Amino acid sequence: MPPKQALTAFAQEVALSVLPMLEDYFGQPYAYGKVDQIGVPDFEAGAMENAACITYREVALLLDPKTAPLNVQKRVAEVITHELSHQWFGNLVTMVWWDDLWLNEAFATWMAYKIVDQWRPQWRVWMDFEVGKGAAQHLDALKSSHPIRAEIHNAEEAGESFDAITYEKGGAILRMIEGYLGEEKFREGIRLYMRRHREANATAGDLWGALAEASGQPIVELADGWIRQTGYPLVTLRARRQDPTDAAALLLRSGGGPRAHPLAGPVVLRIDGRERRVLLRGAEETFDPGAAFGWVLGNAGARGFYRTAYDPELLRRLTRALPELRPEERMTLVSDQWALVRANATRLDGFLQLLEALESEGDHAVLDEVVGRLAWLEHRAVAEPDQPAFQSWVRRLFAAAAAELGWDPGPGEDDERRLRRSAVLRALALVARDPAAVAGAMERYQRYVKKQPQPVDPNLLDIVVAAAARAADAQRFEELQELARNELDPAAKRRFLHALAMVENPALVQRAVDSPWTPSCRCRTSPATWDAAANRATREAAWRLIKTKWDEVRRKGDSPMILRRLVEALGNLPERRHLEEAEKFLAEHELAPARQAVAQTLERMRATCAARTAAAGALGFPKARS
Repeated sequence: MPPKQALTAFAQEVALSVLPMLEDYFGQPYAYGKVDQIGVPDFEAGAMENAACITYREVALLLDPKTAPLNVQKRVAEVITHELSHQWFGNLVTMVWWDDLWLNEAFATWMAYKIVDQWRPQWRVWMDFEVGKGAAQHLDALKSSHPIRAEIHNAEEAGESFDAITYEKGGAILRMIEGYLGEEKFREGIRLYMRRHREANATAGDLWGALAEASGQPIVELADGWIRQTGYPLVTLRARRQDPTDAAALLLRSGGGPRAHPLAGPVVLRIDGRERRVLLRGAEETFDPGAAFGWVLGNAGARGFYRTAYDPELLRRLTRALPELRPEERMTLVSDQWALVRANATRLDGFLQLLEALESEGDHAVLDEVVGRLAWLEHRAVAEPDQPAFQSWVRRLFAAAAAELGWDPGPGEDDERRLRRSAVLRALALVARDPAAVAGAMERYQRYVKKQPQPVDPNLLDIVVAAAARAADAQRFEELQELARNELDPAAKRRFLHALAMVENPALVQRAVDSPWTPSCRCRTSPATWDAAANRATREAAWRLIKTKWDEVRRKGDSPMILRRLVEALGNLPERRHLEEAEKFLAEHELAPARQAVAQTLERMRATCAARTAAAGALGFPKARS
């Protein structure tokens, strides 16, 4: 539509920039003559790679780079590059059957990050890739997960494979294989595969054969093991002698943990900064560092698709060495330790001590990982009586950074500092509910909606709108509804729709929960329902609506993708009584297109209940109580 024409320039810039890079990588010109990019209102998928005519959900295509947060710009660039990658890997060469769906999606996922990183290296998009990899590992720890190459019997079953295993885990395995073969040999194999199967169908075996031929490496057995097996390895490191002055041999164990499997392959360690490779041939291997060492990291560069656990002494030494680790390594350390907490394999108080050691963290991606885990605890694990102590502890953790960064960017400030500010203020305003941070957010909300001369940093808009929604009265709720109705920018519209489900005023709870189901709301992809299930104030009303108006809810969730998201939203309900009610409800309402989502959601809810029980006796905040 003409009013949105101004929002198309960024997408055109991305496509014109990355298309030649893709032609160069594949060694073949684009085959379809033209590329149309079409934004479709209320499109259920993120995008669809139709040859020469790609369709997108509007939020994945349209933006104004002057007002869009950097994470939105990166997401749009990644989606566009993903779909353009499909013009080769998916269209020019197509899978034989749905069980090789990952061939299309994993490759396009990996390829998009690789090309966008070449186009905008300052964006550091591989750090975003690590976030997706972590999400895939959390899913892959479930008994109800599935292999990358899943056995698909019909097209309906295929709909359940569009998930983090197929996309992010598959992409991570391809990145790991590229690292093993080397960039040049890997690309030679891809080009050989494209030449052999151009305008035809191919399988995973065809890809492995081309990579093996180009590299001279026995890749088939290694790769097949990764794509056909559910789960991932847990590599446990233990020093044989705990005295750090000794040249203690390291014992590496592979296996154990939820859905983990033994790893036969290379593990790359970093010992006092130096990379050392260990080939694990079985469940246990001893490695002699050759000299006394201070610290050891089990996944150098975070390149391996496995998690690492450490004995207490090695973890203490590694925590003291945090400044010597790369950002992606610190981020993965937090993610791995959190996964062990969720699996009830390590104590929560030890994880909190690790977060305290990151108090001076300067990388925004690491901070985002930390804040995400704190938000989970605040929402699902910390009981009401413990909330004041928890919030006070979080404030202490981020107070110095907030004082140094402030709210408003200075002249010529770089993206890293802006994004670090966003992470810190999200922790203070939304997790810790710090009064000063909330007041700062409210002031900027007024500045934003009244379009005052001093603009708000776009990277802070999610925070300021969320804080304003939490404190909304009836007048502000109506204001947010009006903003959502009239906003042309899809990302901004989505921000306001999210906000409607964040209200905490008891008088507004039912209005917030009912809003997606009114006749005036025709948006099937509105986030309000699953957001309401994630809000302490609205979750009971949201759950009640789903149960009492199920036929209407089911009609609106009339596609496998939307139905899956609705089922997954129930995973936000944290208490055991919610689990019992959800088990009964889902047993009474069979959802054939979402069987896997049902199993995964119930399994997540059971894990949340266990973590909540464990947290009740483990939460302690010494800094807040000192």
